[in-house]
Amino acid sequence: MIAGEKTRIPCALLAVVLVVVWTGLASAWDKKNRQPVKVRVSGAGASGPFSSGPRYVSERDAYEWGAAAGASRGAIFCPKRGYSFAIGMVPFFSTLTGFTRVSSKGGEGTFMQLNGHLRLPSENTFWEFYTHLRMWDKVSVRFNYRPWNWSGTGHAGTDGNFAGLALTRGDAINSDLSIANFELGADYDVLFGRDLIIGPHADFHIIKWNQRVAKIDGTASDYASTLLQPSIGAHIRYEPLNTGYFSWFNPYLEGRFDWMSFNGLALSTWDFGAGVAPPFSRNVDGGVKVGYRQWKLDGIRKRLLSDVQVEGPFVDFNLRF
Repeated sequence: MIAGEKTRIPCALLAVVLVVVWTGLASAWDKKNRQPVKVRVSGAGASGPFSSGPRYVSERDAYEWGAAAGASRGAIFCPKRGYSFAIGMVPFFSTLTGFTRVSSKGGEGTFMQLNGHLRLPSENTFWEFYTHLRMWDKVSVRFNYRPWNWSGTGHAGTDGNFAGLALTRGDAINSDLSIANFELGADYDVLFGRDLIIGPHADFHIIKWNQRVAKIDGTASDYASTLLQPSIGAHIRYEPLNTGYFSWFNPYLEGRFDWMSFNGLALSTWDFGAGVAPPFSRNVDGGVKVGYRQWKLDGIRKRLLSDVQVEGPFVDFNLRF
């Protein structure tokens, strides 16, 4: 058994070394021939003293003929090119819809529409923040922070019960809902051709849910919970290569989707946008993306039953180092 392990370890190390060497050579080759403008022709003719008969047309010559003709490199996995770090902020012009039912410890609770019954505003603008660390040009680690808050004042739209607080239609109420979403995720990119990237990703969400309803006479009821929610999904990015003078702006299209049902709750998100990423300096790229997003939490866990949807357009401002 020990001899077998000793045999496998050198083989594994040799395989790792070969993969690293091959990746570096492929990266250097791709960089050198990224935008060929003409076919390289040998200075010696077919009958020259340095010609070698049938060996005159080498694999590299054939490769460059294909590159000059616009043939795809056919790359599947991204080459290793280093690291990059990005920070960004996102104004999110959101619309809130749905309902909740928050039960008391005794089980009392009524389905309450967020806009109609609890008088929360349907539209609000939020600022969100994120950081991305990209490694080997194919793995990204992401952290997003989304603090959402709604507050409304009005009169109860129906008779009901919120976490044990009895409401009568017409009662003056103050209602608050806070959803703080901490998201930690990782992407893996697979490169098809030179302009299309697609791959899987996984996220882990920590959702801090705080909801409060208070009557004008001072009686109130609060509910707070921390929801742990994983999700998996896929992303796609299209970066056109030939856009003329607009190429300096590095335009792209990007979309993401993820979903998972876990412990009674289902979380689904998707977004799609178009953006540009022009270089600000040799080491810094700027970026602006405009798109549309939807976030939905549906299901029941403990005392909370939720069917809440937040969606709307957004603008993403970022810097990449």
